[in-house]
Amino acid sequence: MPSPKQLLKDLSFTIIDLETTGGNQNKDKIIEIGMTKVEKLKVTESRDFLVQPNIKIPEFIQKLTSITPNDVKDSEIFENIIDEVLEFIGDSIIVAHNTAFDVPFLNSELRRMGREPLTNKSICTNLMTKYLIPNILNSNLNYMSRLFNIEHKKAHRAIDDAKATAELLLIYLNIFIEKKINKVNHIYYPKNRYELDRHSMKKGEKGSLKFCEELQTPFLITIKGENGVVLLAYPSNNTTEDIAFITNFLKTVEWVNYTVRLYGDFLEAFINFLPHFQRKSVELKKDILTNLYQVHFNKLYSGPNNKLTLTKSLDQVSEKKQVGDFIVIPHLVPEQLVIYPIHLPHNKLQLTFRYPAHQKKLIQYINSKASRLDKHLKNRVPAQLEDFYFSYLNQRHATVGHTLMMFPKSLPLKSCDTFFAELDKFLTNNIQTYRYPKDYI
Repeated sequence: MPSPKQLLKDLSFTIIDLETTGGNQNKDKIIEIGMTKVEKLKVTESRDFLVQPNIKIPEFIQKLTSITPNDVKDSEIFENIIDEVLEFIGDSIIVAHNTAFDVPFLNSELRRMGREPLTNKSICTNLMTKYLIPNILNSNLNYMSRLFNIEHKKAHRAIDDAKATAELLLIYLNIFIEKKINKVNHIYYPKNRYELDRHSMKKGEKGSLKFCEELQTPFLITIKGENGVVLLAYPSNNTTEDIAFITNFLKTVEWVNYTVRLYGDFLEAFINFLPHFQRKSVELKKDILTNLYQVHFNKLYSGPNNKLTLTKSLDQVSEKKQVGDFIVIPHLVPEQLVIYPIHLPHNKLQLTFRYPAHQKKLIQYINSKASRLDKHLKNRVPAQLEDFYFSYLNQRHATVGHTLMMFPKSLPLKSCDTFFAELDKFLTNNIQTYRYPKDYI
């Protein structure tokens, strides 16, 4: 069997990008086509053609692409360059950042000329992005180039877009190699195989929890036994105590596999851990709580009936409502945020959003959840974890301050401007330092 690198090195790709007069394949025309060849995991050559469409180029297309009628007045019509285009593509795999647009549009031009449509296999780096980076809200080429430090000077110019897409493809191909791809078909449909925010390992495979020590962001580890039974779920801030706790657990149970998933904030890892906690034994719950308190408060969870014994009182139940109604935390994906109802932390009640792009969506979410906060009682924090949860929120807010934003529902309901000013302040003081997805498991 060829190595992962050899498997992909033997493939030839042609990255294409079209600029057109519009999106209607029946009446619009190509005004520019850019193509870049990737062979043996390297960019080898590029071609670029401006095309005379012989129809009007709409004003908004001229503004979008910077291509004017004057730019294409002396250019060839598409019929005169099609043979060069097809020769360049050959029998290689066609790649685009929106294959669902570029390939059908190119085929529509071929049909108009009485030529056979392309039958090459094709890959969409936009779709691939959504498989490799779950929960990403924006996957356009500009944003992806920024995330991966790809040079992309002229967006919506065919050759620049093609070259940027080629660089993105090479990044993804190298990721597949690092994650030990073993079938070419996986590059066409990599869902649930190579996500950058998670890593799974079966018992007996080479490797250990050593990689966890190198992670720069919180994570949730889920350890499973026979028949997929979850033996342990544990939210970690990647401390020495956390790694020791997980390592010791793995030594004491018959486990089959485990999965580590990254989160942008410990709170999100903790919230995704909550549904698993109730199903564990009393002793395991006590062990988990003991470690959580030791890590986050340097205190022990002990005493009769699993009650917390501390030298200094934490929050009382009567004070818990003072923390607010909603909390905003950073998402793992840069420029994204997550909002939860504080008293009903559950991943089904969250909203992942971008700001300021999703201002309206955010206010709609708050209005919707604010009117129903008292009805979703089934999603409350498990009783054994309430003191830890609210104490953690208050301690974090008091000592760190700017890495989370808690607010009462009345704030945005009374004044959106004041609320957005507070959110702006939060974002100014909370710059994501972890370089996901460039850095990944």
